[in-house]
Amino acid sequence: MGILDKFRKKKEDTPPQSSPMVGEEGKGKEAPRNDKMSGHPFAHQILLHPVLSEKGTHLASKGEYVFMVTQAANKSEIAKAIQGVYEVHVRSVKIIKAPGKQRRYGRSIGRTSPRKKALVQLRAGEKIPGIIEAVG
Repeated sequence: MGILDKFRKKKEDTPPQSSPMVGEEGKGKEAPRNDKMSGHPFAHQILLHPVLSEKGTHLASKGEYVFMVTQAANKSEIAKAIQGVYEVHVRSVKIIKAPGKQRRYGRSIGRTSPRKKALVQLRAGEKIPGIIEAVG
């Protein structure tokens, strides 16, 4: 027992809630889904934000969308995250890796962060609502 344990609040006695697994009681029950990104468990960590540039919005009118993604994401994880979050069918994923560049900040030299973009093509006729689809 440490000194600081006296000051910590004690947790109430509640049974731990765990998701049911195969072979356990309550088979077939799912945990309640609270948020929009629950289709893929780590979608909020994989997809950072859509790219809303002129080229990105032009591609959106053709059914292709550009997203900034984390450095560790691969094509299959990106496809599952897009399908889970936006409820669309992904046809293909292309990845563009942009390395960090050297920049001067006064006398010191620094580096910008590397970036990874995903160009996601959807099934014909499908669109992601909420992303601008035309420029001008």
